[in-house]
This record gives sequence, structure tokens and C-alpha cells, in this order.
Amino acid sequence: MPKLIIDADDFGLSKAINHGIIESYKTGITTSTLLMPNLETAEHAIALAKDLPDLFIGQHTNFLLGKPCADPAEIPSLVDENGEFHRSKYYRANPANPELKFQYEDVRTETIAQMERFKALTGHYPEHIDCHSIGDETVDQAFFDIAREFGIHTTLKYSGDKKWPDQEGYLPITKLLESGALPYTNGGVSVENFLNDDFGLLKLAPNEIAEMHFDVGFLDQFVLDNSSYTLMRCRELATICDVRVRDWLSENGFELISFGDLQR
Repeated sequence: MPKLIIDADDFGLSKAINHGIIESYKTGITTSTLLMPNLETAEHAIALAKDLPDLFIGQHTNFLLGKPCADPAEIPSLVDENGEFHRSKYYRANPANPELKFQYEDVRTETIAQMERFKALTGHYPEHIDCHSIGDETVDQAFFDIAREFGIHTTLKYSGDKKWPDQEGYLPITKLLESGALPYTNGGVSVENFLNDDFGLLKLAPNEIAEMHFDVGFLDQFVLDNSSYTLMRCRELATICDVRVRDWLSENGFELISFGDLQR
């Protein structure tokens, strides 16, 4: 049967987001979440998840918000004069400017520093990593190299049509869907997007795997001040927890798995 990874991004972004992601796992279809290790509420996130051993937690490597885990002096291209990450508008201002491109060594240094922070919080390195919100082929290359070095899985999503080699020891992902990048979700994924099969999940062949990313959560002032995704998080939380979605997936023979199930 086709398999689905239902991932809730941005674990650790804020206390409200953390509570929403836990809710999406306890009462919804979430199987995995990805932690932003550098943020202050990452520790709160891990504390909430301590009694949920089956919730897969990977790393949502963050280059866009807050302070880095590495020494800012070691990653000059990623930080501003205050030693904090450049915000997304910095990269979107002029994408053709070569000075706004990600630098391989800086990306590698900070990614591994965040993996060390992840280990300090959880007791182990992440088994899966990806990148939060904005990246390019340089980011993908750094992630690919780090994944091979540490023997972990990664999602590469910023290289256009480039075909990356299969990740040895892991089942391949057939379809990657990120809710915030889909034009037909109208401010957040709805129940109807599932029931109408807007994602094309019914076209998956047996044993194919779709990786689906959602932005679920409650809202607090930190989210309102620091994210362009606000009300859509509440909508997606409600959708992920709606029994009609679970029933539709069950009736159509989908198996819910986590990133931890990809290892052969």
C-alpha cells in the first residue's frame, strides 16, 4: 500500500507551536516533527515530547531566525552585524545577487552545530535533517554530504530538476509536498484538499512514499511577530486532527509512517 509521512514542521518555534504539534500527534495523523534546535523554546518542545517515544523528531535546520548555534564569527555569510541570522527578506530582496547566496562551509558549520545542540537536547544526533523555508543547491549539497558522513537521512528540496543519487540504506521518497508552497491550499490545507485528492495521493503506486509537510500550531505573540504563517497554522492543525481525514486515508489504504521507517 502507498505510504505517507505526515510531518509537522517548526517544532521549537514557540510554546504555542509546540503545543499544537503535540496535539496534532496525539489526536491527528502527524507521525513526525522537525525541531529547530537553535531557538529558545526548543528545550520546551523536547520536554513536551518526552513521554511520546513513538513521535519521530528530526532536525529542521534553521538559518533564518534567532541566534546560530555556531560562533557567528565562523559563519559570517549567515549572520548580520548583531550575530543573528539574516531574515528571509534578506535573501528574497535580490536573489540574483551573488553575495546573498549560501556559502557551503558556513552552511556545513552551522548545520553540524545545530546537530550538536540537537544531541544535547535529546541525547542523540538527528536521524533526519532538512532546511527551514529558504535554501539553494549549495544547501542541498551540504546536507547531502553531511547525511552521508553521519549516516542519516535528508530531504533535498532546493535544487530544481537536479537528480541527486539515492541515499544508501533508505527507501526513496516518490512525492514531496509542502503545504506552504501549494497554490491551491488557500491559506492552509483543508479537509477538502484531502477528500478531493488535490494532492494526487490516489495516483501513488503500492509501496510508493509521499513526504508531506504541514505548518500546524496554536498562535502566540512570538509567532505573530516572527512568522508570515499565522492563521494557516490553526487551520492545518484542525485539518490534521479531523477524523474525516484519518478515515479517508484508511479507506483508501494508506499506511502512515515516519522518517524513522525509511531505513532499509
